[in-house]
Amino acid sequence: MVTTRKIIKKRIELSKVKSAQNTKGNSHIKNKKSRNGKNPKMISDRTLKRTLRSSKKNNVQNKTKISSYTKAISEIAESRKRKREDRVSDEGNTDCLHLSDLSKEHISQCISVINHLTEEQLKNNNALFDDESQSIFMQITCIRVPKTPRRCIRILLPYSIVSSNDEIALFVGDLERGRRKDYEPTIEYYENLLRKHNCTRIKAIIPMNQVKTEYDQYELKRKLVGSYDHFLVDGKIAGHLSHLLGREFYKKRKLPTSIRMHSKDLKHEIDYALRKTVMQIHSYGDTHIIQIGHTSMKKEEIIENILATCSYLSKNYPGGWANIRSIRIKTSSSLGLPIYTTLKNKCLVRVPIVQPKRPKAYRNVSGELSTAPGIVSVTVTPEGDIITVKEERKVLSPKRN
Repeated sequence: MVTTRKIIKKRIELSKVKSAQNTKGNSHIKNKKSRNGKNPKMISDRTLKRTLRSSKKNNVQNKTKISSYTKAISEIAESRKRKREDRVSDEGNTDCLHLSDLSKEHISQCISVINHLTEEQLKNNNALFDDESQSIFMQITCIRVPKTPRRCIRILLPYSIVSSNDEIALFVGDLERGRRKDYEPTIEYYENLLRKHNCTRIKAIIPMNQVKTEYDQYELKRKLVGSYDHFLVDGKIAGHLSHLLGREFYKKRKLPTSIRMHSKDLKHEIDYALRKTVMQIHSYGDTHIIQIGHTSMKKEEIIENILATCSYLSKNYPGGWANIRSIRIKTSSSLGLPIYTTLKNKCLVRVPIVQPKRPKAYRNVSGELSTAPGIVSVTVTPEGDIITVKEERKVLSPKRN
C-alpha cells in the first residue's frame, strides 16, 4: 500500500528536478549573452531609442500624409465652388444689356401716355401756365438689395433735363474771407465773369459767406431749395459746402453739380454740367429713382436719355444689369409704366457688396482712458462707433474656517 508520506516525497523530488532544469536554461541564456560581450541593459536602452525614432518617423509621415490629404480635399472643394460660381455667373451674364431687350416703340408709347396724363391733370387743376412741364423719372427695381454706403451717381445724358423756364443758382467762394465782410463785391465779380463768357442761364449767384449768414437755419434752407430748380457750385468749395446745405438738398435730389469756374470755355463747362443727372444709391430698399427728362422735351430726346442711362447702369449699378428686376417710367404724380421686366430667380443673383472709397487716414484710433474707472482702453471707428475694453477684476472668495 502506498502511503501518503511516499506520495508527498515523490512530489517534492519532482519539483526539485524541474527547478534545477529551469536554472540550467537561464544560465545557458546568460552565458550566450555574456559571450557576445554586451550588457543587457544597454541593449534594452538602444532598442527603446530605435523604437522611439521609428515611431517619430512614422508619426511625421502620417502627419504629412494627413496634411496632403486635407490640402487635396480643400483644393477639390474650391474647384467645385469655382465651377458653381462660373455656372451662376454664366447664367447671370445671359441677361446682359442688349438693345433688343428695350423696345423703342414701347418706350415711345409709354412717353405718349405720360404726356396725355399730364395734359389732363393740368386741365383738371386749372393751371395758370399751359407751358408748365413736369419732370419724368425712371424707377429702377433691383433683385437683391445691395450692401452699399449711401452715395450719389452722376450720369451724363445726351440731352439736358433743364427746361427753359427752370431757374439755376450758382454757389461761389468768397473773395475776402470773414463773416463780417461784405459779399456784394464777389457777386459783382462773378456776374461780370459770366457776362464775359456769354452765360445767361444762371439766374442767381450765392457766395459761401451768404450761405453761412442768411441760410443758417432749417426753414431758410428749405426756402432756398424751393426757390431754385438746379444748383451749380465751384469745384474749389464743393467739399466745404456739402455740410452747410443740409439734408433737404439730398431729399429733393438737388445736390449742386461742381464746375470749374476758371476754365477757358465757361459756357461749355456749364452746359456740360447741366446735362448730368443724379441718382441716389442706398441699401434701404429695392427701388432707386433718377430723372431722365421732362414733358416739354421731344420723344426722341427722352428715348436717347433712357437708353444712355440703361447702358450706364448696366456697368455701374450695384450687381450690374443682372441685378435689375424692372424699369418703369413715371412722373411725380402718376403710376409707373414698365419698359423692362425679368422673372429671373432670386437665388441666381448674389448680394452685391460695394466698399466705399476711403482715404489713407480712414482707420481706427485707440488709446488709454484714465477718466472712467474700470476701462482700460478705448477705440473709435471712423463711423463714430466707440469700443471699450474693461479691466477684468478677480473676485476673492471668503475663506472658510
